[in-house]
Amino acid sequence: MNNIITILCIIGGLVLLLSLLPKNSNFLDVRSIFTQHFNVFRGNWLQFFGIFIVPILFSIGIVQIRCVDKEILNNLNIVLSILIAMFFSVLSILSAIDGQIRRDKYQQLLTETFTTTIFEIILCLLLLLISFIVLFIGVFEKTVILKIISGIIYYLTIVTILNILVIIKRINILSMDLPKVTFEVECSKGTYVRSICHDIGQLL
Repeated sequence: MNNIITILCIIGGLVLLLSLLPKNSNFLDVRSIFTQHFNVFRGNWLQFFGIFIVPILFSIGIVQIRCVDKEILNNLNIVLSILIAMFFSVLSILSAIDGQIRRDKYQQLLTETFTTTIFEIILCLLLLLISFIVLFIGVFEKTVILKIISGIIYYLTIVTILNILVIIKRINILSMDLPKVTFEVECSKGTYVRSICHDIGQLL
């Protein structure tokens, strides 16, 4: 029985892998989303290093302290479910704003934030998939395989948290004293901040 399950899983994995290879008319291909998200950090490799490379060191250190167990995975699944719902809400808000903006530079800022949010959803779904597989197997003995899986889970979790900060930092409201609102906008080079303020004023 176990051999049949193993064979079915291998066949399913191979079919899924083959479905990711074609570039045309591929609904499962998310490589473009990763590429667009990495392009957000173009010209700022220090932040790219801090967000995607440094978490490797943290995950290795955390694995030495504690590997994932049933309690950690259950709590992680709850948090991920909340985050996924929140990210889809953010996407709906960004889509509504996107339809009302005509400025090219501000459009670029919204597009980058939109891409980062989709990237976060993919990370959360990947974490959920790995977590469900580990819970389904139900083996939590401290082996090399469990350490590797724990490192991957810790790494993806840290990257997800850091990218949430990226989204928050895009438009950070510092203070609000109606009718006066003070906010900080982090945007790419060449963006006219005055035009952003003008567009926000029109929307309000």
